[in-house]
Amino acid sequence: MTRGMTALYLLLTLVVGVAILIAVINIQWVHGDEWRARGKGREAGLRTDPARRGNIYSSDGKILATTVTECDLYLDLDTTVIQDSLFKRYIDTVSLMLHDAVPARSAAYYHDKVATERAKAKPRRCFLVQRGVPYSVWLQICHLPGWKLGVVKQVDGQSVVHQVRAYIYGNMAGNTIGFRNDLQSGSYTGLEGYYDTILRGQDGLFNCRRLTRGIWLPDEPRTRKEYAQRTDQDQVDTVVLQRRVDGQSIVATIDTRYQDIAESALRKALNQYGGEAGCALLMEMRTGYVLACANLAIDTAAHDYREVRDRNVAVSDIYEPGSTFKTVILTAMLSDPDISIDTTMRLPARYKDFGGKDGEIKDDHGSWDSLTLKRVIEQSSNVGMCDLGWHFYAHRRDTLRHLVERMFPYEKMTPDVKAPEYRVGVNDLHRSNRDFLNFCYGYSTRVSALRLLAFYNALGAGGRMVKPQFCRAIVDKDGTRHEVKPVVINPQICSKRTAMLMREMLEGVVENGTGNNIKNNTYGIAGKTGTAVHSYTNKKRYNASFAGFFPSENPRYTCLVVLRDIPFYGRQAALVFKSISDCVVACDEGLSDGSVKSAWPTLEEDSAMAQQVPVLTRGKQEDIKALYKLLKLPYHSTDTAGSWVYYREATDSTQAVYDDYRPVGGRVPDCYGMTAKDAIEMLHAEGYRVRVNGYGKVRSQNPKKNTPANKGMVIELTLK
Repeated sequence: MTRGMTALYLLLTLVVGVAILIAVINIQWVHGDEWRARGKGREAGLRTDPARRGNIYSSDGKILATTVTECDLYLDLDTTVIQDSLFKRYIDTVSLMLHDAVPARSAAYYHDKVATERAKAKPRRCFLVQRGVPYSVWLQICHLPGWKLGVVKQVDGQSVVHQVRAYIYGNMAGNTIGFRNDLQSGSYTGLEGYYDTILRGQDGLFNCRRLTRGIWLPDEPRTRKEYAQRTDQDQVDTVVLQRRVDGQSIVATIDTRYQDIAESALRKALNQYGGEAGCALLMEMRTGYVLACANLAIDTAAHDYREVRDRNVAVSDIYEPGSTFKTVILTAMLSDPDISIDTTMRLPARYKDFGGKDGEIKDDHGSWDSLTLKRVIEQSSNVGMCDLGWHFYAHRRDTLRHLVERMFPYEKMTPDVKAPEYRVGVNDLHRSNRDFLNFCYGYSTRVSALRLLAFYNALGAGGRMVKPQFCRAIVDKDGTRHEVKPVVINPQICSKRTAMLMREMLEGVVENGTGNNIKNNTYGIAGKTGTAVHSYTNKKRYNASFAGFFPSENPRYTCLVVLRDIPFYGRQAALVFKSISDCVVACDEGLSDGSVKSAWPTLEEDSAMAQQVPVLTRGKQEDIKALYKLLKLPYHSTDTAGSWVYYREATDSTQAVYDDYRPVGGRVPDCYGMTAKDAIEMLHAEGYRVRVNGYGKVRSQNPKKNTPANKGMVIELTLK
């Protein structure tokens, strides 16, 4: 029995040894190349270094869109990772920090969520607490005693830290700035989409080796190099190794002051009249830069009017304009030598139907026996426009159509915001007499708000039509600014005399006509009200609009307002126009008491403006130095190595200088004049928690500066 067992053990040992030997041979020689390649792939490989997307700035220097670091907070709640005593001590602190980061959810919500999972017999080792946590908050949680190992750094091999696009002013000017279509495509609309190649930059690609789990180091200098890589199909592909190139920034034409008032006035009108959508556009006449572009539509989920994704009302919505198009028709007609501003028409009370289908054409604002051309526009007479068109062009309909198409921008404009731009044009005017008459007073044609804005802008500029633009400049990574020059679509859509005559008539609309509800004694407005049926199935709902320019004494800005699907007329849209123009006149230092000091700054004024040095009350020294370098201005500091500085004004014996500022321990720092970003960074570094109200720069704080304070207390900042 003993000898048999011994023999059996020897046999088993021999079999196992032979199997191991065969396995070694198989691994080492038969499949050796495959296993060596796999091992090398785990220890070395190609890694991508994502480029940082460039910023979008407003024309008044605010950040509209930027890239920030966010994290998904996952916790390993196993009791062996975070000790019970440390977990209980800091769970309230973590809950409050998360509530400050995501105010929509209470601290109690986070406390209960984490504590409930922790109390389970087998708590999850990778428990999702909150997505989109600011990196600074996530880092503070990592630094809490005992919590470092409990914060999960990678999930399924992917880091929880990632870059996201942040829009500082929320939904404001959303369609102009742009929305991201979806996470998979990574494409955008608006400025983000049109300038995507400039903003995106170029991701870096380089060889690297793994140092420890999750940490990789470059294996060679990150210079451009072609690298041959073998694929699974034994094919060799060429991979370009290159350094990361961050995206460039752009400066939008949007001015946050005007954009805010445009959206507020438009939203107020839509709420009051119950419209479906609307837009308000403000453009600088000489350059075509769009200073405000509000596109609001009803959001049924939010029960509010807001910038709705893929609904750029100004660019994409096509509609029959109604009476605002009478200006286009009349401008075309004035090129006829037989028609003048003094032309008088004997009007019938109304035009009877042509064919018996569409009823009669009549005026909503009264009836007249005769009207001059000027009064036809002032009173927005449909009958007057029809009589004029019928008398001069009933047998020359193509002539009128060609005159209109020559001066109105029916061709595709391709504005520098990515949005659908649908076909516009004129209906067949020979199809029926009624179609021709409809065309004479603003129907039988379909246009977009942006095109109509460009036309009115051309009238105010003496006939020179420029393309509406939404980007003012492109900024290189070294700070060099490349201006986007104005684009002239048509150097002269009509004679300067015709443009002057039309301006006088449009001034009459506001002084004596349908737009007299916005007449004022401060500055002149030249514009036209417009009313068009929104739907032929319900002729009691209208698209109300007002288009014009101001100050009419020396036009500088053009504005267009459209309210879609409301039960009222163009006079309501005129009130929105007035709210915007009042704001512009109040903010523009070149406009005073209804007159223009100078249509544009003189060379002397430009030189004086260039000598003005910007002053930042308090902030981070490296950022202020970078700004002065960008502007090519001298920078003076008492300590160029300090982190924080404040501006000390010049005296009789000393020059203006930035002085070193160091927060005093145990005392509340002085944050006055700082941006929210700088104030939060400084207070966090000193161990305080921060609550921010408003936007702009810090104008007050509670507790006040130099007040005795303990670390961890909340400092409330009010921005303005």
